[in-house]
Amino acid sequence: MSAPSLFDERLLPNNISIPDGFRLRPLRRDDFGYLELLKQLTSVGFINQLEFRKRFDAMKRAKSYYVVVLEQIGSSKIVGAATLLIEFKYIHEAGQRGRIEDVVVDAVMRGKKFGVLLNEVLVDMAKLIGVYKLSLECKTELIPFYEKFGYSKNLHFLDQRFDDAKPITWSNPKDQTILFDDSLIPTEGIDVPEGTRVRALRSNDLDYLNLLEQLTSVGYVSKIDFEQRFATMGGSYFIVVLENVTASKIVGAATLVVEFKYIHECGLRGRVEDVVVDEAMRGKKLGVLLNKILVEMAKSLGVYKLSLECKTTLIPFYEKFGYKENIHFMVQRFDNELPPTVVTLD
Repeated sequence: MSAPSLFDERLLPNNISIPDGFRLRPLRRDDFGYLELLKQLTSVGFINQLEFRKRFDAMKRAKSYYVVVLEQIGSSKIVGAATLLIEFKYIHEAGQRGRIEDVVVDAVMRGKKFGVLLNEVLVDMAKLIGVYKLSLECKTELIPFYEKFGYSKNLHFLDQRFDDAKPITWSNPKDQTILFDDSLIPTEGIDVPEGTRVRALRSNDLDYLNLLEQLTSVGYVSKIDFEQRFATMGGSYFIVVLENVTASKIVGAATLVVEFKYIHECGLRGRVEDVVVDEAMRGKKLGVLLNKILVEMAKSLGVYKLSLECKTTLIPFYEKFGYKENIHFMVQRFDNELPPTVVTLD
Protein backbone atom coordinates (compact mmCIF):
# COMPACT_ATOMS: atom_id res chain seq x y z
CA MET A 1 0.00 0.00 0.00
CA SER A 2 1.34 3.45 -0.94
CA ALA A 3 1.74 6.13 1.72
CA PRO A 4 -1.10 8.63 2.22
CA SER A 5 -1.27 11.55 -0.21
CA LEU A 6 -1.57 15.15 0.90
CA PHE A 7 -4.71 15.69 -1.18
CA ASP A 8 -7.01 13.80 -3.54
CA GLU A 9 -5.24 13.14 -6.84
CA ARG A 10 -8.48 13.80 -8.74
CA LEU A 11 -7.94 17.52 -8.14
CA LEU A 12 -4.99 17.46 -10.54
CA PRO A 13 -5.95 18.76 -14.00
CA ASN A 14 -6.17 16.12 -16.73
CA ASN A 15 -5.93 18.51 -19.69
CA ILE A 16 -2.21 19.31 -19.34
CA SER A 17 0.35 17.34 -21.35
CA ILE A 18 3.06 15.64 -19.27
CA PRO A 19 6.29 14.43 -20.91
CA ASP A 20 6.80 10.67 -21.25
CA GLY A 21 8.62 9.15 -18.31
CA PHE A 22 7.22 11.61 -15.77
CA ARG A 23 4.07 11.90 -13.72
CA LEU A 24 2.36 14.49 -11.56
CA ARG A 25 1.02 13.50 -8.18
CA PRO A 26 0.40 14.87 -4.68
CA LEU A 27 3.16 14.83 -2.10
CA ARG A 28 3.08 11.64 -0.01
CA ARG A 29 3.85 11.02 3.63
CA ASP A 30 7.00 9.05 2.74
CA ASP A 31 8.40 11.55 0.20
CA PHE A 32 11.42 12.34 2.33
CA GLY A 33 13.45 12.99 -0.83
CA TYR A 34 11.34 16.10 -1.44
CA LEU A 35 13.58 17.88 1.05
CA GLU A 36 16.64 17.38 -1.16
CA LEU A 37 14.83 19.20 -3.97
CA LEU A 38 13.81 22.05 -1.65
CA LYS A 39 17.46 22.56 -0.71
CA GLN A 40 17.99 23.80 -4.26
CA LEU A 41 15.48 26.58 -3.55
CA THR A 42 16.36 27.81 -0.06
CA SER A 43 17.54 26.78 3.39
CA VAL A 44 15.94 23.61 4.71
CA GLY A 45 18.18 22.65 7.62
CA PHE A 46 18.05 19.33 9.41
CA ILE A 47 14.70 17.52 9.38
CA ASN A 48 14.40 13.89 10.38
CA GLN A 49 11.73 11.56 9.03
CA LEU A 50 9.55 11.92 12.13
CA GLU A 51 9.53 15.71 11.78
CA PHE A 52 8.75 15.35 8.08
CA ARG A 53 5.71 13.19 8.81
CA LYS A 54 4.50 15.49 11.59
CA ARG A 55 4.63 18.47 9.24
CA PHE A 56 2.84 16.44 6.56
CA ASP A 57 0.09 15.51 9.03
CA ALA A 58 -0.36 19.15 10.09
CA MET A 59 -0.72 20.18 6.45
CA LYS A 60 -3.19 17.41 5.70
CA ARG A 61 -5.37 18.30 8.70
CA ALA A 62 -5.49 21.92 7.57
CA LYS A 63 -7.04 20.88 4.22
CA SER A 64 -5.47 23.88 2.53
CA TYR A 65 -2.05 22.66 1.33
CA TYR A 66 -1.60 21.24 -2.16
CA VAL A 67 2.02 20.26 -2.77
CA VAL A 68 2.27 18.93 -6.33
CA VAL A 69 5.36 16.93 -7.27
CA LEU A 70 6.76 15.91 -10.64
CA GLU A 71 8.24 12.43 -10.42
CA GLN A 72 10.65 10.78 -12.83
CA ILE A 73 9.06 7.35 -13.10
CA GLY A 74 12.19 5.34 -13.88
CA SER A 75 14.14 6.59 -10.88
CA SER A 76 11.14 7.36 -8.61
CA LYS A 77 12.86 10.69 -7.99
CA ILE A 78 11.04 13.97 -7.40
CA VAL A 79 12.46 16.40 -9.96
CA GLY A 80 10.01 19.28 -9.56
CA ALA A 81 7.49 20.58 -7.07
CA ALA A 82 5.23 23.52 -6.33
CA THR A 83 2.73 24.38 -3.62
CA LEU A 84 -0.75 25.85 -3.85
CA LEU A 85 -1.81 27.22 -0.48
CA ILE A 86 -5.48 28.03 0.07
CA GLU A 87 -6.27 30.80 2.53
CA PHE A 88 -9.76 30.90 4.03
CA LYS A 89 -11.40 34.32 4.15
CA TYR A 90 -14.55 36.06 5.35
CA ILE A 91 -14.38 38.63 2.57
CA HIS A 92 -15.76 37.81 -0.90
CA GLU A 93 -18.64 35.81 0.58
CA ALA A 94 -16.42 33.70 2.83
CA GLY A 95 -14.24 33.03 -0.20
CA GLN A 96 -10.89 31.37 -0.73
CA ARG A 97 -7.65 32.98 -1.79
CA GLY A 98 -4.78 31.06 -3.39
CA ARG A 99 -1.02 31.51 -3.04
CA ILE A 100 1.71 29.82 -5.06
CA GLU A 101 4.76 28.88 -3.01
CA ASP A 102 8.05 26.99 -3.27
CA VAL A 103 8.23 26.35 -7.03
CA VAL A 104 11.42 24.42 -7.74
CA VAL A 105 12.84 22.22 -10.50
CA ASP A 106 15.89 19.99 -10.09
CA ALA A 107 19.02 21.62 -11.51
CA VAL A 108 19.64 18.78 -13.96
CA MET A 109 16.08 19.04 -15.30
CA ARG A 110 15.97 22.77 -15.99
CA GLY A 111 15.37 23.94 -19.55
CA LYS A 112 12.63 21.33 -20.10
CA LYS A 113 9.79 23.78 -19.27
CA PHE A 114 8.90 21.88 -16.09
CA GLY A 115 8.49 25.24 -14.32
CA VAL A 116 5.89 26.19 -16.93
CA LEU A 117 4.18 22.84 -16.42
CA LEU A 118 3.98 23.22 -12.64
CA ASN A 119 2.61 26.75 -12.87
CA GLU A 120 -0.04 25.72 -15.39
CA VAL A 121 -1.09 22.92 -13.06
CA LEU A 122 -1.42 25.20 -10.03
CA VAL A 123 -3.37 27.88 -11.90
CA ASP A 124 -5.84 25.26 -13.15
CA MET A 125 -6.16 23.76 -9.66
CA ALA A 126 -6.78 27.18 -8.16
CA LYS A 127 -9.60 27.78 -10.63
CA LEU A 128 -11.07 24.35 -9.93
CA ILE A 129 -11.01 24.91 -6.17
CA GLY A 130 -12.70 28.27 -6.75
CA VAL A 131 -10.28 30.90 -5.44
CA TYR A 132 -11.18 34.51 -6.18
CA LYS A 133 -7.52 35.56 -6.32
CA LEU A 134 -4.19 33.83 -6.90
CA SER A 135 -0.89 35.45 -5.96
CA LEU A 136 2.82 34.84 -5.58
CA GLU A 137 6.02 36.68 -4.74
CA CYS A 138 8.94 36.79 -7.16
CA LYS A 139 12.21 38.53 -7.99
CA THR A 140 12.37 41.27 -10.64
CA GLU A 141 13.87 39.01 -13.29
CA LEU A 142 10.97 36.54 -12.97
CA ILE A 143 8.18 39.07 -13.57
CA PRO A 144 8.05 38.41 -17.37
CA PHE A 145 7.86 34.65 -16.72
CA TYR A 146 4.87 34.94 -14.39
CA GLU A 147 3.11 37.52 -16.58
CA LYS A 148 2.72 34.70 -19.13
CA PHE A 149 0.35 32.99 -16.69
CA GLY A 150 -1.89 36.03 -16.22
CA TYR A 151 -0.22 37.69 -13.23
CA SER A 152 0.30 41.43 -12.88
CA LYS A 153 1.96 43.62 -10.26
CA ASN A 154 -0.51 45.90 -8.44
CA LEU A 155 0.61 45.98 -4.80
CA HIS A 156 3.84 46.08 -2.83
CA PHE A 157 5.12 43.09 -0.88
CA LEU A 158 6.81 43.90 2.42
CA ASP A 159 8.40 41.51 4.88
CA GLN A 160 10.66 41.26 7.90
CA ARG A 161 12.64 38.33 9.21
CA PHE A 162 13.18 36.86 12.65
CA ASP A 163 15.99 34.45 11.86
CA ASP A 164 16.52 33.45 15.49
CA ALA A 165 12.88 32.45 15.89
CA LYS A 166 12.06 29.12 17.52
CA PRO A 167 8.57 27.83 16.61
CA ILE A 168 6.34 26.98 19.53
CA THR A 169 3.44 24.57 19.77
CA TRP A 170 0.03 25.88 20.72
CA SER A 171 -3.29 24.13 21.28
CA ASN A 172 -6.73 25.10 20.10
CA PRO A 173 -8.90 26.45 22.92
CA LYS A 174 -11.26 24.00 24.64
CA ASP A 175 -14.01 26.53 24.07
CA GLN A 176 -14.66 26.09 20.35
CA THR A 177 -16.49 29.41 20.14
CA ILE A 178 -13.12 31.22 20.49
CA LEU A 179 -10.73 31.21 17.53
CA PHE A 180 -7.59 31.03 19.66
CA ASP A 181 -6.56 31.35 23.29
CA ASP A 182 -6.49 34.99 24.40
CA SER A 183 -3.34 34.26 26.40
CA LEU A 184 -1.44 34.28 23.07
CA ILE A 185 -2.17 38.02 22.70
CA PRO A 186 0.89 39.99 23.91
CA THR A 187 0.45 42.51 26.71
CA GLU A 188 3.99 43.70 27.49
CA GLY A 189 4.62 47.08 25.90
CA ILE A 190 1.10 47.16 24.43
CA ASP A 191 -0.93 50.20 25.51
CA VAL A 192 -4.64 49.57 25.05
CA PRO A 193 -6.94 52.62 25.28
CA GLU A 194 -9.35 52.75 28.19
CA GLY A 195 -12.71 51.25 27.30
CA THR A 196 -11.18 48.99 24.64
CA ARG A 197 -10.60 45.27 24.95
CA VAL A 198 -8.25 43.16 22.81
CA ARG A 199 -9.47 39.61 22.25
CA ALA A 200 -9.76 36.75 19.78
CA LEU A 201 -12.59 36.56 17.27
CA ARG A 202 -15.57 34.49 18.44
CA SER A 203 -17.99 32.37 16.47
CA ASN A 204 -20.87 34.78 17.17
CA ASP A 205 -19.00 37.97 16.13
CA LEU A 206 -21.12 38.59 13.06
CA ASP A 207 -20.63 42.36 13.41
CA TYR A 208 -17.03 41.69 12.35
CA LEU A 209 -18.44 41.47 8.81
CA ASN A 210 -19.73 45.03 9.03
CA LEU A 211 -16.22 46.21 9.88
CA LEU A 212 -14.72 44.24 6.97
CA GLU A 213 -17.13 45.98 4.60
CA GLN A 214 -15.15 49.15 5.26
CA LEU A 215 -12.06 47.38 3.90
CA THR A 216 -13.29 45.49 0.84
CA SER A 217 -16.19 43.52 -0.60
CA VAL A 218 -17.75 41.01 1.78
CA GLY A 219 -21.07 40.19 0.08
CA TYR A 220 -23.69 37.97 1.64
CA VAL A 221 -22.42 35.76 4.47
CA SER A 222 -25.12 34.03 6.50
CA LYS A 223 -24.77 33.05 10.15
CA ILE A 224 -24.19 29.46 9.03
CA ASP A 225 -21.58 30.59 6.49
CA PHE A 226 -19.84 32.59 9.21
CA GLU A 227 -19.76 29.63 11.61
CA GLN A 228 -18.57 27.21 8.93
CA ARG A 229 -15.75 29.52 7.90
CA PHE A 230 -14.84 29.99 11.58
CA ALA A 231 -14.57 26.20 11.96
CA THR A 232 -12.04 25.97 9.08
CA MET A 233 -9.72 28.55 10.66
CA GLY A 234 -8.80 26.86 13.92
CA GLY A 235 -5.09 26.23 14.44
CA SER A 236 -3.39 28.70 12.13
CA TYR A 237 -5.59 31.81 11.96
CA PHE A 238 -5.33 34.50 14.61
CA ILE A 239 -7.98 37.18 14.09
CA VAL A 240 -7.46 39.84 16.75
CA VAL A 241 -10.34 42.24 17.38
CA LEU A 242 -10.59 45.50 19.30
CA GLU A 243 -13.89 45.75 21.12
CA ASN A 244 -15.50 48.91 22.45
CA VAL A 245 -16.54 47.53 25.82
CA THR A 246 -19.36 49.99 26.44
CA ALA A 247 -21.00 49.46 23.06
CA SER A 248 -19.96 45.78 22.73
CA LYS A 249 -18.89 46.69 19.20
CA ILE A 250 -15.85 45.55 17.22
CA VAL A 251 -14.03 48.73 16.16
CA GLY A 252 -10.82 47.24 14.80
CA ALA A 253 -9.42 43.92 13.62
CA ALA A 254 -6.40 42.33 12.00
CA THR A 255 -5.45 38.79 11.00
CA LEU A 256 -2.23 36.85 11.45
CA VAL A 257 -2.14 33.73 9.29
CA VAL A 258 0.56 31.19 10.18
CA GLU A 259 1.74 28.97 7.35
CA PHE A 260 3.35 25.56 7.95
CA LYS A 261 6.55 25.06 5.93
CA TYR A 262 9.15 22.37 5.32
CA ILE A 263 11.87 24.94 4.66
CA HIS A 264 13.74 26.52 7.57
CA GLU A 265 13.59 23.28 9.59
CA CYS A 266 9.81 22.90 9.37
CA GLY A 267 9.47 26.57 10.16
CA LEU A 268 6.45 28.85 10.43
CA ARG A 269 5.78 31.79 8.14
CA GLY A 270 3.43 34.61 9.13
CA ARG A 271 1.21 36.84 7.01
CA VAL A 272 -0.64 39.95 8.13
CA GLU A 273 -4.05 40.27 6.51
CA ASP A 274 -7.23 42.37 6.63
CA VAL A 275 -6.15 45.19 8.94
CA VAL A 276 -9.12 47.53 9.41
CA VAL A 277 -10.28 50.18 11.89
CA ASP A 278 -13.83 51.52 12.06
CA GLU A 279 -14.00 54.87 10.26
CA ALA A 280 -15.45 56.51 13.37
CA MET A 281 -12.37 55.44 15.36
CA ARG A 282 -9.63 56.42 12.94
CA GLY A 283 -6.97 58.84 14.08
CA LYS A 284 -6.73 57.15 17.50
CA LYS A 285 -3.72 54.99 16.49
CA LEU A 286 -5.72 51.77 16.68
CA GLY A 287 -4.06 50.65 13.44
CA VAL A 288 -0.69 51.11 15.11
CA LEU A 289 -1.93 49.08 18.09
CA LEU A 290 -3.14 46.21 15.90
CA ASN A 291 0.11 46.05 13.96
CA LYS A 292 2.22 46.05 17.15
CA ILE A 293 0.12 43.19 18.50
CA LEU A 294 0.49 41.08 15.35
CA VAL A 295 4.24 41.63 15.08
CA GLU A 296 4.74 40.62 18.72
CA MET A 297 2.41 37.62 18.30
CA ALA A 298 4.35 36.49 15.25
CA LYS A 299 7.61 36.70 17.19
CA SER A 300 6.19 34.80 20.16
CA LEU A 301 4.83 32.03 17.92
CA GLY A 302 8.25 31.69 16.33
CA VAL A 303 7.68 32.64 12.70
CA TYR A 304 10.89 33.15 10.71
CA LYS A 305 9.30 35.69 8.34
CA LEU A 306 6.32 38.03 8.55
CA SER A 307 4.91 39.63 5.42
CA LEU A 308 2.04 41.69 4.04
CA GLU A 309 0.85 43.38 0.86
CA CYS A 310 0.05 47.09 0.74
CA LYS A 311 -0.47 50.08 -1.51
CA THR A 312 2.36 52.51 -2.24
CA THR A 313 0.92 55.13 0.12
CA LEU A 314 1.09 52.72 3.07
CA ILE A 315 4.74 51.71 2.72
CA PRO A 316 6.02 54.42 5.16
CA PHE A 317 3.44 53.32 7.75
CA TYR A 318 4.49 49.67 7.66
CA GLU A 319 8.20 50.48 7.58
CA LYS A 320 7.74 51.78 11.14
CA PHE A 321 7.09 48.19 12.24
CA GLY A 322 10.24 46.77 10.66
CA TYR A 323 8.97 45.81 7.20
CA LYS A 324 10.85 46.47 4.00
CA GLU A 325 10.26 45.75 0.32
CA ASN A 326 12.67 43.30 -1.30
CA ILE A 327 10.56 41.26 -3.72
CA HIS A 328 7.57 41.70 -6.04
CA PHE A 329 3.94 40.75 -5.45
CA MET A 330 2.09 39.32 -8.47
CA VAL A 331 -1.62 38.59 -8.62
CA GLN A 332 -4.42 37.49 -10.91
CA ARG A 333 -8.13 37.44 -10.16
CA PHE A 334 -10.94 35.03 -11.01
CA ASP A 335 -13.78 37.11 -9.55
CA ASN A 336 -16.01 36.50 -12.54
CA GLU A 337 -15.44 32.76 -12.67
CA LEU A 338 -18.00 30.56 -10.95
CA PRO A 339 -16.53 28.21 -8.33
CA PRO A 340 -17.15 24.52 -8.88
CA THR A 341 -20.05 22.79 -7.19
CA VAL A 342 -17.60 20.48 -5.42
CA VAL A 343 -14.24 21.93 -4.38
CA THR A 344 -13.00 19.16 -2.10
CA LEU A 345 -13.13 15.41 -2.53
CA ASP A 346 -13.66 12.80 0.16
